[in-house]
Amino acid sequence: MHGFSGPAEWRAETPAGIRFTGDSWRYIEGGEKIIDGRPFDKTQKSYMGYIAVTAASLSCGHTLFPLIFLQIIMACIACAAVMNAAFEANAANRFAFHAAVATGLLFALNPEFSAWHTAVMTESLYTSVVCVIAWLAVWATERKTAVRIPEIFALTFLTAFIRPTGWILLPAVAIYWAVNLLKSVWSKLVAVVCVIAIFLTMAFAGRSFNEGIQKESPSVKLYTGEVVWQEDLWRVKMPPADLAKTDLTSGLLYGIRHPVASAWLVVKRLAVMFLRIRPSYSWKHNLFLLVYHVPLTLLAFIGAWLGWKSRHIRMATAFVIAHAVVVALTFNDNDGRFTLYFTPLLGLLAATAVAAAVDRLKIASNHL
Repeated sequence: MHGFSGPAEWRAETPAGIRFTGDSWRYIEGGEKIIDGRPFDKTQKSYMGYIAVTAASLSCGHTLFPLIFLQIIMACIACAAVMNAAFEANAANRFAFHAAVATGLLFALNPEFSAWHTAVMTESLYTSVVCVIAWLAVWATERKTAVRIPEIFALTFLTAFIRPTGWILLPAVAIYWAVNLLKSVWSKLVAVVCVIAIFLTMAFAGRSFNEGIQKESPSVKLYTGEVVWQEDLWRVKMPPADLAKTDLTSGLLYGIRHPVASAWLVVKRLAVMFLRIRPSYSWKHNLFLLVYHVPLTLLAFIGAWLGWKSRHIRMATAFVIAHAVVVALTFNDNDGRFTLYFTPLLGLLAATAVAAAVDRLKIASNHL
């Protein structure tokens, strides 16, 4: 990793096993500010959850080891969560155990994850929490007492403070609960519309939430056809726009006026998100990504279809769609981190596809 902008002493005094990159200093400095009682800057406010964890680590002898240890432990818990979800999602066929093992291996043996587990960045912890929340959201619907619902929703709310992407988990979980817990079609529809309306109101009217969105300049990135952050490759040529109008409403109106160009931009963003390849990577890295992600994504779509009756599959699909919506409306990161947030859930869906297909073939062969 590269681009660390903090004091050189941090690199010199930190063991090589702990990695730094461009945003690492934001969290370390934020942790020091908490310890010293100093205020955050605007950007740090959006990551105060991760900064608080970093501060707790620094308070233990001014070291980052506790932070990295926590990230590795949470990754293990996340792996167990997606494996359990795969087992329960495939409980109706004879390959539930195989699906669970495959899901765990796809997560544990992916070399990209191991790099982020040892980095002072939000990626590892956020990805792990996404996996755990996906499992807990289903677990909450299976409990007899409704108190589990607000408890899990509160944990989902806290996830938004690890990194701003976490805000999208709130409507995803709420819609999942509405669809799975309410009885009539009309009550489900009304609940879903209300959740979306509340979320959009927060996005457009909520000050802190709105500021967090505006910081990423989604309207400007729409006007300029940006597919990957600060990359010209794959950029879409968009109709002329007033770059001074950066508010969300102006961006929305621009998209309505130019639906074809805007839709093409969304398609390219999603295609790049699932492909994962980047021009800055070596050919070996890009080859690995093509071999890993293309089949994984295709199988994941099949798994979502074949396993749709399972609550775990519906929840995993909801989280994948939620993160895809964020990328579709903003941009891809130039190192592909945004795709990693839901890659373990893609593994769950892909393993379900294979397990369901093999089970059906076994049943068909027994009838021959």
